[in-house]
Parts: sequence; C-alpha cells; structure tokens
Amino acid sequence: MDEMKYINTISLSFIVIRTMNVESTLSFYSALGMKFIEEQHGSSNLAHHACNLGNIVLEIYPYQATLVNPENKQKMGAESMFGFNVTSLEKTLCNLEKLGIKSKISSKVKNSERRASVTDPDGRVILLTEISSID
Repeated sequence: MDEMKYINTISLSFIVIRTMNVESTLSFYSALGMKFIEEQHGSSNLAHHACNLGNIVLEIYPYQATLVNPENKQKMGAESMFGFNVTSLEKTLCNLEKLGIKSKISSKVKNSERRASVTDPDGRVILLTEISSID
C-alpha cells in the first residue's frame, strides 16, 4: 500500500493515427471540427497532419508500406476507440453525413448528454458526446 504514494500523475499528450486512407481520415476528423496543419519532423521524408486539442496533439500519419499487412488494411485501426466532446452533435453528424458516414445515436442519455457513435475510415469506433462548452 505504501508504494501507491510514488505513482506519477499521468495525462495524455498525443495520439498518432496511422492510416492507408490519409485523405478520407483527414476529412473525417476535420468534419468533427478539428483543424490540421501539415508537418514534417527532422530529416524524415514522412509528412503528416497535426491538430492541437487543448493539451493533446492528434497526428495522422500514412502507413509505411513495410508496416502494412495488405489483407488487414481495412481493419488495422479497429482495435482503437476514441471519444470526443463536441458542442453540437447535430452539426457534427451533419458534417459526417456529407462524407457518407452514418451514425448510431445512443438511446441512453447520461446527465443530459446526447451521444452518438460513428466509425472512421479505418474502422475505429468514435464516441461523440455533446456538451455545452469545451474548455
């Protein structure tokens, strides 16, 4: 029990999404309201897109051919799930619908929060929760 006092406080600093579908993945997350810039670090030839989300950076990288299993390319991200707070669920779902992405609206409402889930181009489940403001 004494060991517990030595545990560090941890917070999330960045998320990296690797995808074979950079443009459609970028469009999907942009439709959620994120604004990306193109970046390239150091001597790497691998350009990627980055977005600041408060204290977290979300980056979208293309898969490198040596890392891809072509038989699983449509499901490579399916093991991940993200949750995002949005100030307008209706507007966000409308933006996604323009991309042909259907949503599943949750029938359970917790603390007056409206929720929906969608799937990004790589199969990741994205939970959207409507909140009154984002700090």
